[in-house]
Amino acid sequence: MKIRWRLAALCCGILLILAMSAPVHAAGTGVYEQYDNTRVIYGYAEDGSIYIPVGEIWRQFGRPLSFDAKKRKASFVTDQGAVSLELRSDAADVDGKSVALSRPLKIIQDKIYVPVRDAAKLLGVNFKSLDPDRLELSLDDRKLLVHVKPITSAYLYQPKKIQVLMYHHFHTERSDSTTVTADRFREHLDALIRAGYETITEEDLYQFKIDPDYRLPRKPLLITIDDGYENNYEIAYPILKEKGLRATIYVITSYRGQKPGVNLHFGWEKAREMYDSGVINIESHTHNLHYYKTPGRRSGAAILARLDGEDEKAYRSRILEDLKTSRDLIREHLGKESISLAYPYGIYDQTVLDLARQAGFKLHVTIREGANVRDGKLLINRFNADGRYTGEQLVRLLN
Repeated sequence: MKIRWRLAALCCGILLILAMSAPVHAAGTGVYEQYDNTRVIYGYAEDGSIYIPVGEIWRQFGRPLSFDAKKRKASFVTDQGAVSLELRSDAADVDGKSVALSRPLKIIQDKIYVPVRDAAKLLGVNFKSLDPDRLELSLDDRKLLVHVKPITSAYLYQPKKIQVLMYHHFHTERSDSTTVTADRFREHLDALIRAGYETITEEDLYQFKIDPDYRLPRKPLLITIDDGYENNYEIAYPILKEKGLRATIYVITSYRGQKPGVNLHFGWEKAREMYDSGVINIESHTHNLHYYKTPGRRSGAAILARLDGEDEKAYRSRILEDLKTSRDLIREHLGKESISLAYPYGIYDQTVLDLARQAGFKLHVTIREGANVRDGKLLINRFNADGRYTGEQLVRLLN
């Protein structure tokens, strides 16, 4: 008992010190508490080599680098001297001398990826494999965690379709059509990973829709979570971070930090933490249109309903102002432009679509089931991730 108590006390002391120094905190999980990541880092494995984004890693170590767009060259100031890498090259320049790379570097999403052994040699970084899916990098007194993905997860392919999942609530004990327990969520994610799915963002989905040459993972998946409840932060966020996956939360902006019903919604500070981590994207679920003026009737949904005495011009002005307000608040609190709107209850009409476009939204997210193909149409289909589905049942639904 004494040994256990001493170990517990020692662990608490270490965690306290790390918590004060590490900027990334995964709510409810210790995966990141010992690392200095400012954002989640992804590496890619191919034929026995692991490629890592050297520029991003160097920045997270707090070291200087520069990029010459005209010469297409990245330069690093290291303890060993000046190192530069030219795009589409199989060699590096170290203090004016050419040093061959074990394999040619890769360009993935406009970032330079270099085999980890070459990066370690060029930059003086130490590395060790924690398990097949995670890599630890260290330099001086700083450590970074890298999630290692198969090369099929890299943005190198042109898939024919994108599947989108929809979640709402997360709970410690209950699963139903709109609620998922932590264990069931892990089961879902593990099954999706085994099936080869890799998570993407709304910007990826938008580019897929409009650009026939846009590259993606081989089996792209967008995970969405509607409303923005506190349990999204407490349960879903740390599990996604632990698994090295991403998701988008569609928030009702007027509810941030509020409890309008029985469920508390997370505030803007937590939204910022999740967004800055690179794990969670934040998009709009309107400002204050997520209710029924007349319960049970589609025409009574707030986004369609006219208020008493309200003419068509006043209705359009009110809806447009609400949608603009949601984008303004996301910009104000997170410093990003929201491009995607999830319609409350999946309800909309042509007038609402026109107003959403006028407000600046590019993607229009529904609750219709079906795959999303490269057709230029910006109405997005989603599958409900029922909490009663096993992981394998969920994968079969997508397949």
